[in-house]
Amino acid sequence: MAEYARSHEAIRATGAHVVALSVDAPERSEALRAELALPFPILSDASRTVVRAWDLYNPLEMGGIAVPAVFVIGADQVIRYRSIDTTRARVTSDGVLRFLRGDAMAASVRRERVRAGLRDFARALANAMRRGLRTPEK
Repeated sequence: MAEYARSHEAIRATGAHVVALSVDAPERSEALRAELALPFPILSDASRTVVRAWDLYNPLEMGGIAVPAVFVIGADQVIRYRSIDTTRARVTSDGVLRFLRGDAMAASVRRERVRAGLRDFARALANAMRRGLRTPEK
């Protein structure tokens, strides 16, 4: 999400909007948005209705979360581009920007390997300690 925050103005310049979706409660999503200083909203799907309907639900990780994904939805509510990603490889905001600008076809926007560094590991550990681990969602 931080990468999309850095690209937010460029994405907005194409006429697109960025919105994130989380299975966390609204208060937790807002706390994360504030902590990361995200310039876009994080919508809450605590019931996991949307992530299940869009086949993004991963019941095996952290008690049931959404897999990373990016959708570009047109004003006519038709999905123009989608990337169902993994924790290891994701489409970059630069790839999405190329698609939005018309510089790339959807098939040419590739996922790139995510390389987590020591800072990412430390942040994940601190978050787990501060927020605890989730229990499976029924």
